[in-house]
Amino acid sequence: MIEDDRIRKSYFVLTGNPFVDAGIYAVEAYYARDFSTLAPEELEAKIDDIVSLYLSEGWKKNLYSIFTGNSAYSNPSKKDKRKASKDFLMGLLKEFSLPGTSGTCIACGRRDALPIRKRDQIPLTGSGKLVNFFAGASSGERYCPVCTFAVQFLPLFLYSVGNRFLLLHSMSSKMMRYWAKRGIKNLEEQIASNNYIGCLQDGYKNQENALFHISEETIRDCEDIFPEENPSITAYIFSNYGQNPPPMEIIYLPNSVFNFLVYIQRIDYPSWRRIVDKGFAKKEDEYKRKSNEVYRRLLEGRSIIDYFIDSKDRSVISDWKVFSYYLKEVRGMEEKRIEVLKKVGDKIADYIRKTDNVKRLFDLETVKSYESLRNVFLKITKDMIANGLEAPLFTIDEYLNDLFPDGSWWKETRDILLFRIYERLADYLKERKEVVEEIEESKEV
Repeated sequence: MIEDDRIRKSYFVLTGNPFVDAGIYAVEAYYARDFSTLAPEELEAKIDDIVSLYLSEGWKKNLYSIFTGNSAYSNPSKKDKRKASKDFLMGLLKEFSLPGTSGTCIACGRRDALPIRKRDQIPLTGSGKLVNFFAGASSGERYCPVCTFAVQFLPLFLYSVGNRFLLLHSMSSKMMRYWAKRGIKNLEEQIASNNYIGCLQDGYKNQENALFHISEETIRDCEDIFPEENPSITAYIFSNYGQNPPPMEIIYLPNSVFNFLVYIQRIDYPSWRRIVDKGFAKKEDEYKRKSNEVYRRLLEGRSIIDYFIDSKDRSVISDWKVFSYYLKEVRGMEEKRIEVLKKVGDKIADYIRKTDNVKRLFDLETVKSYESLRNVFLKITKDMIANGLEAPLFTIDEYLNDLFPDGSWWKETRDILLFRIYERLADYLKERKEVVEEIEESKEV
């Protein structure tokens, strides 16, 4: 009941609509007041400032692609764009109303929405007479004056990525407030230097790389909001340019991946950078422009286990603590399976060290199928028994339930074992260079 009363007394209500919500948090940051306390008369105080900003040379180009050339800020038919822009915003303020229990606005659902808003006021929303491109021959959409006003502050929240914009959205209010404040900080720096360059930008052209860059920056700057927050992040990449705008892309960063980023940045950030660097085809300053395979796999739910391993040097990046966290958090592996894989990897490593049988390591590295991998296990087990070593390598239950459970891929199991073996044999492989050379010669043959 208390929450309902608070909502009724607040003009701005979070909606779940990424454009509106980002605008609300931008309003809050711009006015340096909790959005739930802002009233129309207080919002009116800085209208001249926001209009002046949007009409500056550096911001005009961005506004053209966010609200099209027909908006009040850029319409060439408006001789006095300053007056047209101010009249538009002030007109919205005059129509402000407190939220009710229902309404036709598709964002808040608490107020009625007239007139229909088009893409010159709400990005990607209708285009007037060109109704054949929209469902139901709609010329626009239903947004109330309050939600429409909030969207006008969207540019302060956006990241510029190439010729498009990246809009971040999360159910975490702390993260949304951080991103909004970062946008205002960018604006303050432009004002201080008298260098107006438009929306926040870090030089990124690739949206996936930009998303991870922003996420990692958020983690570094906002340690106090983790781990109690469990945020999911959705990135909307769009352009509202008037002629042939590219389709909007949506990138979802799962909670599990974000939690892994939090963990590895705190535990072993240098190793994470080495893993990411391996994801580029080349190393010549591609991190802002070219796609990264590590990022792409994480977003697509594919494994990056092989990126933890340097097969050329037979070494690992990071350690089992970080690696096993990735297996559990991102790959969704059960704790028991991870422990069994660790135990089997340890047994194989101890066997290789004690018997000096590097041929089995070579066999394990070069298997091409599940059947071949199974045969390597059989050979190792026989060798262990013949040499009086601890046996068996694993039980039948461990083999069926943990090494190769239903739906698992044999190569993933093999790579996990190699990670543990390389980690355990790090000193052995360094000290026995001739062993490594023997393996390489066998590979060449």
